[in-house]
Amino acid sequence: MKLLLLLTNVLSFTGCTLKEKQIKLPLQNSTHPVIAATINYDSCKTAIKLNKQKLHPIWSSLSQTEKEKIFTTAVTKTIIPAWIGTAWDFNGTTENPKQGKIACGYFVTTVLRDAGLPVARVKLAQYASEQMITSLVQPKYISHYSNVLMEYFIQSIQKQGYGLYIVGLDNHTGFIYNDGKDVYFIHSTFIGTRNVQKDIAATNPILKQSKYKVLGKISGDEKVLQRWVN
Repeated sequence: MKLLLLLTNVLSFTGCTLKEKQIKLPLQNSTHPVIAATINYDSCKTAIKLNKQKLHPIWSSLSQTEKEKIFTTAVTKTIIPAWIGTAWDFNGTTENPKQGKIACGYFVTTVLRDAGLPVARVKLAQYASEQMITSLVQPKYISHYSNVLMEYFIQSIQKQGYGLYIVGLDNHTGFIYNDGKDVYFIHSTFIGTRNVQKDIAATNPILKQSKYKVLGKISGDEKVLQRWVN
C-alpha cells in the first residue's frame, strides 16, 4: 500500500505548483483584474528532485513499465507544459520558459536536464540531431526512416508503444510523445507560431516534409532510466 501511494504521488509530481498573477482582460471596457495561473517552474524541478530521492531506494523493484511511466510523466506533464508558447530563435538558448527564446536543440536538452536527466545541455544542443540521439540512447532503441510515408512513420511509433522519443529530422529536432492514444510532436518550431508547440504528429508539416527521420525511444532505455533516478 505504501509503495502504491508513493507511486501515485510521484506520477502526479505533487509539489509542482501554480502561481497567480493579476492581469487585465484585453479589448474590454472593464479594468477589473482577473486571476491567471502560471506554472511555477522552480517548484516543478524541485518536485522532481524530491521524488527521485524517494524513488531511489525502491527503483530496482519497479517494473520497466512503471519506470518508463514515471520518467515520461516528469518530462511531459511536469516540465514541458511550462515551455509551451516560449519563442523560437535559431540562436535561442534561454533556460527559463517564456523568457527569451530557444532553438529546437536547446529546447530538447534543457527539458531533459530540468526533468532530472544529467546531460551536457550546451554540447548536445549543438550536435546534429542524429548525433544528439545516438549520444543519449542505446542503438537498440533507435530507428531510422528514409523517404517513408507519414502513415508508416506514425504506425511505427504506435507499435513501439507508450513513451517519450527524441526525433531528429533533416533540419530540426524535438520530442515525440505517444500517450497510448495519440502521437504528438513537441518542439520549438521555426514556422507558423514560431514558438514551442505540442502538435498532432500526423499532420505536422515539418515532420511530413523531412525525408530523413531518426527516432530514439529515450523513455524505454534502461540505462537512461537508471541515470535519471541516480
